[in-house]
Amino acid sequence: MKIAFTGKGGSGKSTLAALFVQHLRAAGHRVLAVDADVNVHLAPLLGVTARTEDALSHPDNVRSVRTHLLGANTRIAGVDHFVATTPPGPGSRLVTLDAADPVLARHATPLDDRSHVLHVGTYEPGDIGSGCYHGHLAILENLLSHLDPADDGWVVCDMVAGTDAFANSLHAQFDMIVVVAEPTPESVSVARRYRELAAAAGVADAVVVAGNKVADDLDRQYLERELGVAPIAVLGMQAGLRRARQAGSPPRPQDLDDAALLAEIARHAESRPISAGRREDLMRTLHLRVAGKGWVRAAHGDVTGQLGPVTV
Repeated sequence: MKIAFTGKGGSGKSTLAALFVQHLRAAGHRVLAVDADVNVHLAPLLGVTARTEDALSHPDNVRSVRTHLLGANTRIAGVDHFVATTPPGPGSRLVTLDAADPVLARHATPLDDRSHVLHVGTYEPGDIGSGCYHGHLAILENLLSHLDPADDGWVVCDMVAGTDAFANSLHAQFDMIVVVAEPTPESVSVARRYRELAAAAGVADAVVVAGNKVADDLDRQYLERELGVAPIAVLGMQAGLRRARQAGSPPRPQDLDDAALLAEIARHAESRPISAGRREDLMRTLHLRVAGKGWVRAAHGDVTGQLGPVTV
């Protein structure tokens, strides 16, 4: 199960993602938490120091991960010919959430033997004036598309704020995307736009809204009225969580007045997994779109051959 949290900056998406990871851990699930926000908040919220050399997007780590994923897949001309949408094929190595998996063992920080944290990274001084965070996220796209579909664990990703996932394939990679919305015009406008883009991208059913910092029924009604859909879960103003964060403690479900919304989010995710065939169709469309870009053809040649034949 792959679930992402996004929303306007400051909506509480990183905190809610961290709380959800801890909920899954307490329930005994295997969990891979991925910090894909340029501000790198999820990792420290889980007690992990996000070091530059450990970032998934560090050039050495990109090559290491892609070399592993490539395996014996002859549809890809080599490690340097991966693009963000490169799919797995015959001979590819898939990633599992087992502690012994080579990608997790080399690049993830364990919270315990069933829970690990990866962080994509952020801008570094060398990126000033020439870097784009979309380039950092490409290796995450590769990782997500090469996850073993038979694995029964959970991947929980804290995404870049706003609608940036529609600039790449990330919007098509998750079973559920939780847009965290506060009852304010600015936060609602981001959630509304996310739902509009999801509909245009064919993933409207994968997007849900969770309300945060909801003080009363008027706030709840405001979210439902402005978004045209009821939030699947609502979190009120949480004094206990605020006190814990002010004390420097990572957020924990027991800091909440009522942690039932975390179970509700899990229940919704489990009820709506995207089928393998549908995800393959979405990713095929996106890969062909990427393959048609001039800069991709100039750097990698024709990458349409990375796709397998269409099965009827």
